[in-house]
Order: sequence, then C-alpha cells, then structure tokens
Amino acid sequence: MNKTHWKKLNNPDYLGAYALDPDKDLVVLTKNVKQEVVTGPDGKKEECTVMYFSEKGIKPMILNVTNAKVITKLLDTPYIEDWAGHKVAIYIAEVKAFGELVDALRIRPKLPNVKRPALTPESKKWADAVKSLRDGTIDIDGIKQYVSLSAEHEELLIEQSKSQEESPCRE
Repeated sequence: MNKTHWKKLNNPDYLGAYALDPDKDLVVLTKNVKQEVVTGPDGKKEECTVMYFSEKGIKPMILNVTNAKVITKLLDTPYIEDWAGHKVAIYIAEVKAFGELVDALRIRPKLPNVKRPALTPESKKWADAVKSLRDGTIDIDGIKQYVSLSAEHEELLIEQSKSQEESPCRE
C-alpha cells in the first residue's frame, strides 16, 4: 500500500526528503544550477543555491554546502555551469539538525551507474536525432548524454545531419 507523507499535502516548491521512497535513490539529470531567493515556511526570504532537473515532475532542490561539496568532488569542478547534464543520485539520510535527528536529502558520493539505450539507424529515435543535430537544437555530446552511440554510428549520425537538407516546398 502506498502511503502519503503529510508534507506532500503542503505542495512545497522544492524537493524534500518526504518526496523520496525510503531506501531508494532518485537518479536525476541536472539541468542547471542558479542562485535564487527562496521563501521558507516561516515567510523568511533567503538567497539559496538551487539545482533544477531535466525530468518532468521533479521539483528543484535547494543545495546546501554539504551537497555542493559532494557534487564538486563527483564532477571534479566547483563551477555550477559545469554541473548541468550529469546524472546524480539523491537519497535520504538521517542527520542531526536543530537539536534533533531529521531526514535530509543528500547527493550520493558516486555517480549512478545508468545504462543508456543504444542509438542505431534502426532505432525509432534515429530520425529525431538527425533532425535535432541538423536544426542545432542539440549537439552530439548532448545526444550522448541520453544514449550510447558507437563511433561508427556517431560518424553516420553527423554525416546524415549534414547531408539531409529540408526539401523546399514547391508550388
């Protein structure tokens, strides 16, 4: 039976420990990280570092210093602009805060082992990848974040995106 944590009913703007299944990691693709003013439950406004994710329905996460340090080590860079496009695993840890033990979100100190589907000319997504490359909406590195691509297929994909021109409409 699925249970509902009472904090889910408050619909906060940011991801919290209550949103994760206990003993199960949430693996997400980082979209971007930025500073923004966050309003706490008490109405107090504070400048915070917030990480956004590419997956729909996943709320952004306020990054504390502990999690920012873990990401810095994981990705070998302290620059938030370099954190985009990487998968991270978020889990619940019991930590001491405000004089008591509470559940907190933590970033796993190792990159998740995520198997990406292979992209081949026979794949349903091949034509979309060719079009996206041609249109410039993504580059080859962006595609390789979502799929595995052999060197041969990468070369073919790039070649097809350059050679296939849109047919002009004729009257």
